[in-house]
Amino acid sequence: MRTIIAFFILFSLTFGLQQAAQAQSGKSYKEWLEESRSGSKKATAKKTTAKSKTRATAAKAKTEAAAPALAPPSGTFRGMLACPDCKGVRTELILTGTPKDANRSFTMRQMYVGKPDDKGVVSGSGKWIIAKGNKQNPDAVILQLIPLEGDLELMYFLQVSDTEVKLLNNRQEEISGSQNYSLRKL
Repeated sequence: MRTIIAFFILFSLTFGLQQAAQAQSGKSYKEWLEESRSGSKKATAKKTTAKSKTRATAAKAKTEAAAPALAPPSGTFRGMLACPDCKGVRTELILTGTPKDANRSFTMRQMYVGKPDDKGVVSGSGKWIIAKGNKQNPDAVILQLIPLEGDLELMYFLQVSDTEVKLLNNRQEEISGSQNYSLRKL
């Protein structure tokens, strides 16, 4: 009985190792078994390397074509953002510095159109950073505004182009709807 159990364990381990090796190669079990029996590993290794390089080159080209390089955001951006309880939020965002500068800063002024003057203006300033990716797009360029002074809260913008940024919600997701959430560079 011990012999049968030992044989079964040995068979399971051997079969498991074969499957693990086959899984790493990315081939079907039948292809892998035939290849390992025929001893043509050197020729296959060259083909696999060539295929891997071709796939990597194609993936890189596809990524570069899909995500054009954007200039770092800087300058003055303006626009009228949507507002649930007013006519709109006239917004001006001034970004200074570049992502590599230690002194990146922003100033923002928002005027809520249709609200009394004492409640209609919000402003602030602070630091900004660039982050890459969100749930909707791992290649997205996300601008994070970190207020240090004033009435503003943490804000996120998607860099749509060199001349446009779009307001995101507090989970860094695009806001759905047909209303405007974009600021354009002057």
